Amino acid sequence: MAKFNGVASSGAETFKFDVELEADVGNAEKKKVSWRDIWAVKVLRTNLWAAILIYSEASFNFYLLTFYLKYFPGNLFENSTYFACSDLLAFVLAGVFMQFTTMKTSIRIGAVIGAIGGLMYIFMSENLTLLPFMICMARVGQSIIFNTAIISVNRLFPTTLVATAYGVVNFFAHMIACLAPFVAEIKNPYPFLVFEVLLGIAIFSSFFITEIATLKLE
Repeated sequence: MAKFNGVASSGAETFKFDVELEADVGNAEKKKVSWRDIWAVKVLRTNLWAAILIYSEASFNFYLLTFYLKYFPGNLFENSTYFACSDLLAFVLAGVFMQFTTMKTSIRIGAVIGAIGGLMYIFMSENLTLLPFMICMARVGQSIIFNTAIISVNRLFPTTLVATAYGVVNFFAHMIACLAPFVAEIKNPYPFLVFEVLLGIAIFSSFFITEIATLKLE
C-alpha cells in the first residue's frame, strides 16, 4: 500500500485521514479537566470533600468488618454466611433506596442500621443467640453506605468532572482503607468504637452533599 501511494514503508505509521487530523486539532483545543475545576466551584468543592469522607468511611468500615470476621464469637463459616447474605440484602436495599430516595437518605438509613448493630455488639457480644442478628445489622448498614458511595459519586458532579472526582475520592479512600486490618487487630471494644465514630462522620458528611439534579449549573 505504501509503494502504491509513493511513500516510504514507514510512512504508514504517520499517515492519517483528514477526519483524524481534524479530530486531533479539536482534541488539542479541548480544555483538560483537573481537580482544580471542581475546587473552583463552591458547591462542587463541598461535594468533593464530603464525598471523600463518605467514601473513606465506607471503604474503611467495610474492610474493618471483613478483617474482624475471624474474631466474632461462634463458627467462622456460619458467620461468613451471614456476611454474604447481609451483603446481598444490602446491595438490593441500596438500589431500592437510591431509586426512591436521595443519596443523603440512603447513607443515613445505612448508618443508623449499622450503628444499632455495632452498639448491640459492643454491649451484648456475649449473647450468642443474638450474635447473627448483630453481625447482619452492622454489615447490612455498612454495605448500604458502601454501595451507595460507589454508585452515587456521579450524582454529585457534572458529567465532564465525574472521572476526575472518582479518581480523587478513590485515592483518599484506598489510603484510609489500608488501615482497616490494623484496627481490626486491636482488642475489644476499640474496633467497634472506631466503627461507630466513622458512621457518625458519614452521617455528618451527608448533610453537606448536594446532588447535581437539584442544581442549575452551566
